[in-house]
Amino acid sequence: MKYKLHAFFSNRNGIDELGRTLLWVALAIMILGTLFGITFLYNAALILLLYAYIRAFSRNLEKCQRQNAKYLAWRNFLKLRFRQRKTHKFYRCRKCKQKLCVPKGKGKICITCPNCGEHFEKRT
Repeated sequence: MKYKLHAFFSNRNGIDELGRTLLWVALAIMILGTLFGITFLYNAALILLLYAYIRAFSRNLEKCQRQNAKYLAWRNFLKLRFRQRKTHKFYRCRKCKQKLCVPKGKGKICITCPNCGEHFEKRT
């Protein structure tokens, strides 16, 4: 029995950071759906829970690792933005839509996009 269980779980993805996040979000949504009696939220939580378990038992390791890497990059980007929110202001170039970061507290400044060279004035 022990050998069969070990053989079943070999070469599986397991629970990674994205899987843990999906499980916690599903738990929170399930609690909210139960407390407020909203069956749609409860069903959405069950679908998230099912997807987390499908990812955990998946043998397609490359795909799951790519998904986890994208999730980690997105999470780290949000953490960096959250840390910089008090010291920097973020704008988007009107011409090429590139994200620009300028320091706060400098007054009205002329911002030049490094990608396309577009100039525009903004208050920081």
